[in-house]
Amino acid sequence: MCHLILALPIVALPVLWLLPPGVAVPIYAVTAAISIAVYATAIKAWKMPVRNGIEVLLGATGKVARLDGRRVVLSVQGELWSADFEGGPVAVGDKVVVVGFEDFRLKARKCSAGAGG
Repeated sequence: MCHLILALPIVALPVLWLLPPGVAVPIYAVTAAISIAVYATAIKAWKMPVRNGIEVLLGATGKVARLDGRRVVLSVQGELWSADFEGGPVAVGDKVVVVGFEDFRLKARKCSAGAGG
């Protein structure tokens, strides 16, 4: 359906050949205006920031929920995530910031003492 709407100016071209110009031009102008509005909406949606998925967690802060040997579990935005740490050791309750991810495992580092997050 979406592709049909995007192709409206091409689909409406026969109107210019089949109808008199006084009728065809306004009809074609309406179809072109609809297409331009759909194009503008699609481009706006395309440029919007990511709102879901693991990419949205980049730069997010959280806390260390538990330590299971070498595995660290973080609580970030109300969800529990396995994580790898960059830097020194951490303890339960430490604030962390997410700096990356690999597969479904976050990469995080401890928040600096001067960071207000």
